[in-house]
Amino acid sequence: MSIRILQENVLDSNLCAGCGACQLVCPEQLVVLHPDTLQPVLDFDPASCGDCHLCHDVCPGADPGTDAAEMQLFDRERQSSERWLGIHIDLFGARSTRADVFEASASGGTVTTLLLASRSDGFGVDHVLTMGRNPDAGWRAKGVVSGDEETIIANAQSTYQLAPYLAELRGLYEHCRNDKIAVVGLACHMQAIRKLQQLQGDIADWARENIVLLIETACSSSTLPKGTADIVEGCLNLPLDAVSDLRYRSGPYPGKLTVSTKDGGSHALEFWQILKELKGGKNHRCLSCGDWMSGLADISVCDGDPNIFDASINGTAFGKYGRVLVRTPIGQKLADYCRDEGLLEQWPIDLEGFNLGLERKRNRRRSYEAGALPVPKGPSAPDIFDPEQILSDDALIDPKRYKRG
Repeated sequence: MSIRILQENVLDSNLCAGCGACQLVCPEQLVVLHPDTLQPVLDFDPASCGDCHLCHDVCPGADPGTDAAEMQLFDRERQSSERWLGIHIDLFGARSTRADVFEASASGGTVTTLLLASRSDGFGVDHVLTMGRNPDAGWRAKGVVSGDEETIIANAQSTYQLAPYLAELRGLYEHCRNDKIAVVGLACHMQAIRKLQQLQGDIADWARENIVLLIETACSSSTLPKGTADIVEGCLNLPLDAVSDLRYRSGPYPGKLTVSTKDGGSHALEFWQILKELKGGKNHRCLSCGDWMSGLADISVCDGDPNIFDASINGTAFGKYGRVLVRTPIGQKLADYCRDEGLLEQWPIDLEGFNLGLERKRNRRRSYEAGALPVPKGPSAPDIFDPEQILSDDALIDPKRYKRG
């Protein structure tokens, strides 16, 4: 009875990532995630599962399956020096050459450009899964499946809110079986898809054949809808039902949280302010996660600016761009295509030095590993660090640490 196994191994330990993979694969569509808690709603008879255990097998919550996926993708596991960034074959800085894409983006439009290019004849992607907004509740995140250029560009920018994201692929599995799919997501989404692609059975065969491109964005931790709701209601004093749209990084780099209301109004909050407010909406699985990037996508992208928190407080000399790690041959082919066609400006970079998002992830994970609560499994590559040097998340995003003058 799979749902009981999932409950014992994942849910009871608060290790559900809220990714929606269980909802995607459930043959009878019994598993549905609650829109606020992002946990499966267990309101059905577990006997209905029979001997099915798909929801447990694809779940990245307790075991992301990193080592097995790396062996499948790269014929090796990552080494200690690759613990936090994973295996990659190319590395460069990039920004979109299209003014509309660059303007719509949070960090240069690299991801959006790659997704748009994947629809060309050489790659043949029919549908792209991106994170958009719920049309009935503009403050809520919602996965959107579309091959339409306008929609893909509209869904540029980071979204700091969880939703049953991968469940949005179910319609393609049921009704567009031969269409090719690209997915952009976070580490947990990449891990779930790679686990699914290694399984046996009809939906696993479909995923192997048709989910042809994975692009991930770095994630220090995401939040439940409550985090965003608290900002809208508590900081901006707006009723949730007044919101028509919400963007987390709109306007001049690094962007502000901007809320559009149904009466035509616009309300904004500095980016550095929202990071503190979002902390109240985080779940244990996100906080204890061991992956800034899964390392399992074809391409991974993070902000070019190593400290957008500092940039939000003090301004920055960095232009808006992304740092790109290419991991697979299809990822390299797509990156090269975008360069050769003049879609992406690319230049050499390195990943040395401080990166706030990565440091938040590292320090938080290390503190949880030293504690007593269950944590999701990380890569087998050892994380070598001095326990005496662990910093609290509050210290890392303390405005006093960065304010100058």
